[in-house]
Amino acid sequence: MCGFAGFVAFGATRLDPVARAAILAQMGNAIAHRGPNDEQIYDDGTLSLVFRRLSIIDLSGGQQPIPNARGNLLTVVNGEIYNHLALRRSFDADHLFATHSDSEVPMHLYEREGISALTKLDGMFALLIWDREARQLVLARDRMGIKPLYVVRLPDGLLFGSELKALMMHPQCPRDLDWNALVQPTFLMRTPVPTYIRGVEHLPGGHYLMVDANAVCSEAYWRIDDHVASAPFGNDARAYREAYDERVEKAIVSHLLADVPVGLHLSGGIDSSLIAATAARHQADLACFTVVERTSFRAGDVESARRLTTALGVPWHPVLFDFRTFLDDIQFDLARLEQSVAMMDSPRFNPEWILKEELHRFARRECPQLKVVLLGQGADEFAGGYSHRIDRPRADWTQYLEEEVQPGLRLAAAVAAGMPDRFTALARPPSNAEIEPYHRFMRLQINQLQCYNLWHEDRTSMAQSLEARVPFLDHHLVELLASVPASLHPELFWNKSIVRDALVRRAPTYDRNHPKVPFVSTDDQRSIQIMVFEMFRRVAGPFIEKYLGQNDLPFDAEVLRHDFEKTLSRQGAFYDDGWRLLECMAVAIFVDQCRRAATDIIAPVQSRTSQLQSIKAIDWADVRALFSGEPVLANAGWRMDSRPRLPKGSAILFAAEVDGVQQCALVSGDRVTVRIGIPTSQSWAVRLLRHLGSAQAAGFTLSDWSDEFDVSPAQVIGLFEMLFQAGLVAPEESSVQNSEER
Repeated sequence: MCGFAGFVAFGATRLDPVARAAILAQMGNAIAHRGPNDEQIYDDGTLSLVFRRLSIIDLSGGQQPIPNARGNLLTVVNGEIYNHLALRRSFDADHLFATHSDSEVPMHLYEREGISALTKLDGMFALLIWDREARQLVLARDRMGIKPLYVVRLPDGLLFGSELKALMMHPQCPRDLDWNALVQPTFLMRTPVPTYIRGVEHLPGGHYLMVDANAVCSEAYWRIDDHVASAPFGNDARAYREAYDERVEKAIVSHLLADVPVGLHLSGGIDSSLIAATAARHQADLACFTVVERTSFRAGDVESARRLTTALGVPWHPVLFDFRTFLDDIQFDLARLEQSVAMMDSPRFNPEWILKEELHRFARRECPQLKVVLLGQGADEFAGGYSHRIDRPRADWTQYLEEEVQPGLRLAAAVAAGMPDRFTALARPPSNAEIEPYHRFMRLQINQLQCYNLWHEDRTSMAQSLEARVPFLDHHLVELLASVPASLHPELFWNKSIVRDALVRRAPTYDRNHPKVPFVSTDDQRSIQIMVFEMFRRVAGPFIEKYLGQNDLPFDAEVLRHDFEKTLSRQGAFYDDGWRLLECMAVAIFVDQCRRAATDIIAPVQSRTSQLQSIKAIDWADVRALFSGEPVLANAGWRMDSRPRLPKGSAILFAAEVDGVQQCALVSGDRVTVRIGIPTSQSWAVRLLRHLGSAQAAGFTLSDWSDEFDVSPAQVIGLFEMLFQAGLVAPEESSVQNSEER
């Protein structure tokens, strides 16, 4: 894993040597976290290039750029070529290689076979090959788009780099925000994958780009369509299971290739457990790192990780992510949010990115020599991983196709056609009887991976100078899954059957029916909601002070200030609004960082050691007790003389009873902001809610409600505490100031 950036200029407007050197120095600084072990600069007047190295293979001899023996070609590679040893053996015995690095091999293949050499590479990579004699530049990206590569087309050349912030060091890099790329939820369906800056592109996965003085052309060398429903084993489900089992073994073993320690982020779920059970047979000291957070702990993932690592005999490092103390542990403040935006090269916000970065930071603290971590990313997208999960249970494969796949295809068709959002639900998906819905959906998954999953996995790991490897995205494995005929999808893909079979073969004691649990996403996400709201509360004031006075803020400052005050006072859907306002902050921060990038590089926080608590065996009873209670955002301090009120401009509406539960909703303005359910066995609580906010109950205290329904003060206080947590009520005397004090 490394990083590179630079520019090629063929015209008379090329910069002078001093200016080029200054820009390359800034580019190198911007991506220093990607390669802390070495920096090399190349500049021949046409190509100007900086390379930062994270040494993983051929530690002493793998400096880049690497030239060939004739000196007419040179190359740099970000990533890993897992089959480089086999490819070396395909050359004559007297063929000259300058290093033992995997990164040298693509250049020699290119010299021998031309651009078709890309089809021989197994790995994750963004690579550059420069032909000095022909003055021709080749850039290429791995099939799945695991490694990033940005490009900007200039009148007389090209800018390129592993991260957007490096390109921003060049005076000709565009800086205007692409608002269209932030339309929700369609951004995951967009082709090409957005960079959020108009005029900056991603080189798509499976593509190469050639540029010389006369032209710039980009072509695909790999498409998933070429493998869809190819059915190499006909309708033999057992043959596909055997082939998957064999291919997943090869993929995981190949991803252990390194001259440095390799670890694993083990959630305890199906995917990472399959990696652990396979890799442990080849690397006994495989260090496994597990997040212990309320959602994953209660879902059973953590216990699965504990049992599996014990059975495998591998080192286990569980780390506590307690929503009550996590933000204090990581010193979360406005500066930390700004650093996260810079790390992600994105105006988006998601707490998962901060959690993942802190997991990587913890891994580096526990194992200082660690440079490579394996991830379970990519196991879901092509094997039915989202068909049946803990937060979206379904009856069968058909229901999954109807509820998720077909709507996704419909949305993608609407986005491709440029239809307004209000019409997307009516869009007609492409009618192609030859391609079944899930096969069409696989195309979207390629895009979604590059837009979200692989984006954040690369950025959060490289922020801590760790190479993240994703064996489930080995292209041979993806091609195999794509080849499965639709007639076998219910048998092999429903509830990830083909993946579960491979896991149980390697770990017979693992619960084959263990539910699919996405990272910090279960049917009970209250602890995450609380954490996000607390993030918002901590940075709201400093953000207002720093950013709302700027003349070029992309939002109306007064409207934004009003939304801040309303959300801090816990009115309406304050959990959702806090998340939305954090994204507004991320947009403003991103725009500001793009404007001043060349003068103020915001580096990832690498110098600070993780303060998160490592859990030892003796701590498990305390952890169980910690997560056994209900999550609490803040204590309202209810007293019997407190007067509860509904949020301003809101009302409670009631739906029909469902399975003995009265469904209620808080409506603010024209939208439902909160939904709750109360067992009808608690009839007094339902009756109280029906009267709450009415003129007859105006001014009622908790003591009055206790007398009205003849229930104890403790019961009344408990009910209103629950309603306060949900955002339905607040004490009459509460204010923004009181909320901030809490």
